[in-house]
Amino acid sequence: MRNILFIILTLISCSASVYTFLYIAGKTGLGLMFFGGLLSGIFLMNLLLNVKNDRLNSYKRELEKEAVVSSENSSRVKVLESKIEVLEKALENALNKNV
Repeated sequence: MRNILFIILTLISCSASVYTFLYIAGKTGLGLMFFGGLLSGIFLMNLLLNVKNDRLNSYKRELEKEAVVSSENSSRVKVLESKIEVLEKALENALNKNV
């Protein structure tokens, strides 16, 4: 989808540039050249912002994955600590019964 958008925007920018160069005579030509450059700049900035937003979204997804993994690891540690406490109490009870 982005490639198609890129091709369409590039074609529009090129056609605007060619049109302004063909009709550069007088004030109309200068105005057309201004608007052609303006449109080209808008389209290029749109493409750059799309790339930046894609990178930002992928970075956010990576951070979310890391947060899930770290919370999963901390919950595992808590479960193991509680099991160790239970085993320690059971060992103390067993040793007290034997004494």
